[in-house]
Amino acid sequence: MVTEEYSGFLDGRLYYETFVRYDGDVVEEAHFDTNEPIYLHEYRFVDGLMRTADMIARRGSGREAYAYTEGRISSVKIEHDGRARSTLTAEHDDHGLVRVVEVMGRRSEVRYERPPAGFDLDAACRTIEDALLTLIPDAVARLAVDGPAACVALGYFRSNELSFEVYAATPDERAALAAIDTQAAWAPEDFETSTHVDLDDAASVRLVRQELTLLDADDPDAAAGSEIGRRLVCAVAARLNLRDWSDVLPVAEDFVVYPVDLELVDLERNLADCLPPDRLARLRERGLL
Repeated sequence: MVTEEYSGFLDGRLYYETFVRYDGDVVEEAHFDTNEPIYLHEYRFVDGLMRTADMIARRGSGREAYAYTEGRISSVKIEHDGRARSTLTAEHDDHGLVRVVEVMGRRSEVRYERPPAGFDLDAACRTIEDALLTLIPDAVARLAVDGPAACVALGYFRSNELSFEVYAATPDERAALAAIDTQAAWAPEDFETSTHVDLDDAASVRLVRQELTLLDADDPDAAAGSEIGRRLVCAVAARLNLRDWSDVLPVAEDFVVYPVDLELVDLERNLADCLPPDRLARLRERGLL
């Protein structure tokens, strides 16, 4: 059986075609644009279980081989261009998947682990929040800030990853950026000093990252995991705005701590969540928002 699918029409022009061919235990899928192939995949099955997947695309190729134990996947051998060979091993018990471990050479890494009985995501997030209240000031103390700090920014790429860089800027530095563009005064990647917050040793952080990522995967539109991560770092910033920073570094009169994604999409929501209304009003009066 051959299935042909058309997609990507714009102004009457066809952009993409997909062909899927079923032939016994072999499935081929070919995806084209109007000029050339985009990818070709071949999947081979034995007794209804996929055994191999061979993939060729414009920028490389790869192969995955699957093994099963009592009908449940137990390992995946992976060979992809530009990537060292690796093997994923899956452990199961009577309740389902327990753990997935990737072995690459002499290095192994847990890719998934079922949370233990009684695991509470909210409680684990609070533990991480408490840990960050110590880790962030320690990281700020390592920064070489040339004068009183006007702000400390907690920069992140994706909030569900719970991975942060700490940035600091002086009033003069922020004023120079604001003269170029108002939002530039809040863009941490334009600040001169930064350092990483090492959260990897904090209790449950790997499990929390895993669960937040899975929440996003379950419903990308809702992005529940990313929202939990965003609220966590906002709660941290709100508490840090209440502390006395004199034992860490000299600060300007209107010093603020705020979290922000590197594209500034979350900036206004985050500021509203971590700063009191009167502080936000003063920032607007000064033309910084």
